[in-house]
Amino acid sequence: MSMAAPTVDPSVPAATPPEAAAAVQFSAATTALYAAFGDVAHRPDMVRCRHCVTPSDVSALAADVSSLSPEVVSRFVAKVGTTWGDGRDLLRIAPRALHLAADHQLGVNRSVLLDKLAAAGWSKWTPGQVDAVCRFLLAEWGRLLASNPRSGHSAHHWLRQTAAAIGDLDPFLDRWAQALAGSPGPPALHLAVVLVQSDLRPDFPASVSALFHDARSADQFATWLDTDSPAQHLNRAAQALGDTSDARRLSLAVDRLSRFRAARTRG
Repeated sequence: MSMAAPTVDPSVPAATPPEAAAAVQFSAATTALYAAFGDVAHRPDMVRCRHCVTPSDVSALAADVSSLSPEVVSRFVAKVGTTWGDGRDLLRIAPRALHLAADHQLGVNRSVLLDKLAAAGWSKWTPGQVDAVCRFLLAEWGRLLASNPRSGHSAHHWLRQTAAAIGDLDPFLDRWAQALAGSPGPPALHLAVVLVQSDLRPDFPASVSALFHDARSADQFATWLDTDSPAQHLNRAAQALGDTSDARRLSLAVDRLSRFRAARTRG
């Protein structure tokens, strides 16, 4: 599927801090996501296991999608495709599930949701729906890159999960390069985390495969790391933030990226 190219939102003033700008873009993408699925009807006769899914469970899903509670959506996502509903029912709930997952309010792992969306064939939904999902994911990604990495909130983990449903990481890597070109800060720190705190071994480029479930995503990421832009902006961030608590991690990351690229050149 084609994805929206990373662009600067003209509705956000140029002087807006990156984290605030990303929040505005995420909010707009979320509104558009709900709107794209607004005409999908609830199916009261959806297939279900009558021992573990009650009529009241099904009725609870009939409420306005944007108002569905995390508990109701989480239980449905955990069961859809097995004991409660199928891809047609996930189609209606997808905007709320994606929104909750992005805000860490979904009671099941985000990777479970993305795997189920892939199994439901989300990329074959209407062009408007597919475009809304892609734009939402790009906005979610932009918001993540604009905030500091922390436990359960790192770029390479997010990419690993997303690759299972998207299959093409280039738009996300382009967005990362765009973010790195801005003021030194979180985008560079996310890159440093990959280089210093993941299973990537700089002297063995093939170890990039440990970061992803599929070879194509690993190759795309390795190719991106081997371009000049990440190295240049990582170096710039290391110099700009040399007197901060992130200095050592960034310095190590610069060294490891250099070694990774050299090892790739040697083959």
